[in-house]
Amino acid sequence: MSTRTSPTVKRRRIAAELRRLRARTGMSAEEAGRQVGLSKSAISRIENAESTPQVATVAALMRLYGVAESDIEQISDVARQARTRGWWQRWNDVLPGWFDTYVGLESEASHISEYEPQLVPGLLQTADYARAVIRAEHPDETPEAIERRVELRLQRQEQRLEHPPKLWVVLDEAVLHRIVGSRDVMRNQLKRLADVAVQPGNDIQVLSFEAGEHGSMGSAFFILRFPEAGDTPCVYLETRAGSLYLEEIDEVEQYTTLFDHLRATAVGVRRSEEMISEAINRL
Repeated sequence: MSTRTSPTVKRRRIAAELRRLRARTGMSAEEAGRQVGLSKSAISRIENAESTPQVATVAALMRLYGVAESDIEQISDVARQARTRGWWQRWNDVLPGWFDTYVGLESEASHISEYEPQLVPGLLQTADYARAVIRAEHPDETPEAIERRVELRLQRQEQRLEHPPKLWVVLDEAVLHRIVGSRDVMRNQLKRLADVAVQPGNDIQVLSFEAGEHGSMGSAFFILRFPEAGDTPCVYLETRAGSLYLEEIDEVEQYTTLFDHLRATAVGVRRSEEMISEAINRL
C-alpha cells in the first residue's frame, strides 16, 4: 500500500471508478446527472477528473449505479482524501492549473520515465540551473516570482526524496553541452547529475549525437506509473500554453514502446556516466 496521499491521484481514481460504473449501467451522462441533480457537463468534468466532487455526490452516484453500501463508504473515504489540499498549493500564485495536476501526479508516482531533448529534468536541477531556466522561460516576471518558482522546483525534489520513485531518464547529448546560466552553474549541475546517476533506483542514459534521427526529436515526454493497481499509468506532454495527459491504454503503450526504443538506442548507463564526467572535465 502507498503512503502517499496526493489528492490529484485520488480525484483521478474517483473519476475512473464513476466512469466505469456508469458505463456498466448503460446510463448516459445526461441521465445520470438528471437523477442526482447535476448537469451533463458536471458529470463529464467529474469523470474526466477536471473537478473534485462532493463526497455526497459520489455516494449518490454510486447508489444510482447499484453499488453496495460497504463499497460506497470505501470510495467515499477516497473522495474525502481527494478534497484535501496538496502541499504544492502553497505555490498557487506561480503554479498554473495545468501544471498543478502534474505535480499532484508526480507526488504519488512510483515510476517516472522521462525523455528530455534540451534540459536536465526539473527533479534533478540545481537551484542555480533552475533559476536560469525559469528566468529564460519567464523573462517578464519579477525576481520574487522567479524565486517562488525555484522554491517549488526544489520542494518537488524534497518530496521525491521522501517517497523516491524509480527514475529512468534518457537525455539527449545536447543537454550535456548546452551552457545554462554560466560555466560554473553548468559544471555544478553536471556534478549533481553524476551524483544522481549512481544512486540506487536511478537510471540515466544519454542519447548520443551518433544515434542520429529517432522517434521523439525535439519532444519531451513523461510516463508516470503509480503504486496502487487501480491507478492506471499516464503520459504527460507539456507546451508553453498548457499540457496534455494521455491515459488510454493504447496511448500509454505507444509512448512506452517509444521510450523502450530510446533506451535501446541510447548508450548504456555506465557509458552515460562517463559522458557526463567528460562534459564536466570540458568545463
